[in-house]
Formats: sequence, structure tokens, C-alpha cells
Amino acid sequence: MPLMVETRIVPGFLVAAPQLRDPNFEGAVVLMIEHANDEGSLGLIINREASVDLSMVIGEMKLDAPLPVNLAEHPPVLCGGPVALERGWVLHSPDWSGPHTRQVEESLSVTSSVDVLQAILVGRGPQKYRFYLGYSGWGPNQLVEEIKSGAWINVPFNVNLIFDVPLRDIWRDALARLGIHPSQLVPTVGDA
Repeated sequence: MPLMVETRIVPGFLVAAPQLRDPNFEGAVVLMIEHANDEGSLGLIINREASVDLSMVIGEMKLDAPLPVNLAEHPPVLCGGPVALERGWVLHSPDWSGPHTRQVEESLSVTSSVDVLQAILVGRGPQKYRFYLGYSGWGPNQLVEEIKSGAWINVPFNVNLIFDVPLRDIWRDALARLGIHPSQLVPTVGDA
């Protein structure tokens, strides 16, 4: 029987259950940003580092930015999901806002335009931020069916999971917030 935790999907996290063997989502924790069962869903994987760094992103985007970028001053670029890997997103504290910023929750905003990146690079951006390339998407009714099948575990939203937990610990920490130790989860194969 799949583990179901009653919580809202947006904003919230989906934690990949051990039986989710899709290489795009194995061990992933996804922050859900949009969900309309009849239209589809959108989220960002918050615990997977991308294969590029910020200097490469800036070079590819041909931004007017001071180079070289001191990578130690910025968090790593993350892979938000397998869809539209050329599209960038920034999750950030709400102390900065631009024309393409929307509030995910009181303590978190998302911007998908270059203006936030430029503000960060010149020291006028948000205090807390994470860069993402790509996103995770589901078609109409797909996500709810995956949750019902036990592929995902709902975890209530907490901004600290995004900004304060090391990447390697996010999956375990998300489960611990529900009182679950990973050893309690048993991968299942097929239907009984």
C-alpha cells in the first residue's frame, strides 16, 4: 500500500519514493510551484547539481556581467528537471522582486528572467537564492496518479529545506520531517 501523507501539493515538496526508478527523479525532492490536475503541474528539483557552473551559464547567456565570477560566492547551479534545460529559474527570498517575479509562498519567490541574475551578479539581488536550469513537468492528471501509485511522498513546505540543508541531505531531511527514516521505505516491484 503506498504511503500517502495528506498535504497540499502547492507549495509543498514531493519526495521520490525508492520505487521511483526514473533516472530523472530517482532520489529527487521537487518543490511544487504550480498544480492544476486538469492542466498539469510544474516543479523544480531542489537537490540535484547541474553539470554546468555559473560562469558557463553567464557566458552562454552573453550577460554583461563582471567576469570571472567567483564561484565560491554563489551556490551551485542546480538541475530543476529534465524539461527545457535551456530555461533558467531562480528561487529566492522575497527581499527582491522584478517584473517576472511571482511569490510561491510568503518566504519564497521565483523569477524566470535574466534580471534577477544580473541583480545578483552586481550585488543588488536577493539575500538567499538558488539557480536552476530546466524544470519538472507533468501533464493533466499525471501527477496525482503518480502520487496515488506511491511514486511520490508529499512533504509540507518549509523554506529551510531549500536554503539551509546541504544538497546531499535534502532527501533524508525531507523524509525526517514526516518522522520517516529511509530504511522504513521498502521499494516495491509490480503489484501484489
